[in-house]
Amino acid sequence: MAIDTHVHFWDPAELDYSWLAGTSLERRYGPEELAHDAGEVPELIMVQADCAVGQARDEVEWVRALHPRVRGIVAYAPLETGDLSLVEDYAADPFVVGVRRNIQDESPGFAVSDQFRYGMHALGAAGLTFDACIRHHQIGELVTLARDCAGTTIVLDHLGKPPVATGEGRAAWRAGLAELAELPNVYCKLSGLVTEAPFDSWTVELIRPYLAEALSLFGPGRCLFGSDWPVVNLASDYRQWRGLVRRFVPEQHHEAVFDRNARAVYRLDSPRPGR
Repeated sequence: MAIDTHVHFWDPAELDYSWLAGTSLERRYGPEELAHDAGEVPELIMVQADCAVGQARDEVEWVRALHPRVRGIVAYAPLETGDLSLVEDYAADPFVVGVRRNIQDESPGFAVSDQFRYGMHALGAAGLTFDACIRHHQIGELVTLARDCAGTTIVLDHLGKPPVATGEGRAAWRAGLAELAELPNVYCKLSGLVTEAPFDSWTVELIRPYLAEALSLFGPGRCLFGSDWPVVNLASDYRQWRGLVRRFVPEQHHEAVFDRNARAVYRLDSPRPGR
């Protein structure tokens, strides 16, 4: 069995995605397209795809009806505003397993502001995870946030987007990753690396050291597989990335990395607090 913890679905005919405009990804990507690329629809966690802010609830309902192998959604919520109505709704909905408020393009200090931390504490109280999509220069802020919000499980998307393309800042990224790994409430997704490398010239040799750092620091008990489909298609494809990670992770740890950790982190087989 396997659970892909990082799949995006979108359809510009259903919801509004301004960031897709003019890109090669500006078309529908749903379970049918995933089955074509992956050979099947795996059990998966759908991660919010940055549709228009006011459509967050619509995205949850659209995804809920897509396919029975979608085990849950990491939905959008504006944690920085002080308005926790979405979090309250999500807490009562077993299909919502977490929240992602994409912070990779926010200004310095955003992730450690008082209001954002207030929202993060509310997630932990609701039994919801936080998926952290950051760039490598923001990893220090995430360390501070994770320490301050020890009751909230944080999943680092894409290894914190390390500087695969240039290598500049790799030592600082690695030091930050080590600090995150010391915190028991933080997990790491093995995902998203090929799109941080040069799209047309990345190699396995370029990618493997970053996977090695993550697996060494977090251990197989706190790493999760994610495809980042369909974004992965910009530089690779679903089967190539899945195969690369499966070959890299020792076989005795496949159950943990590809299945068991996802079930535990996103509470797929157990009720959340208060339910």
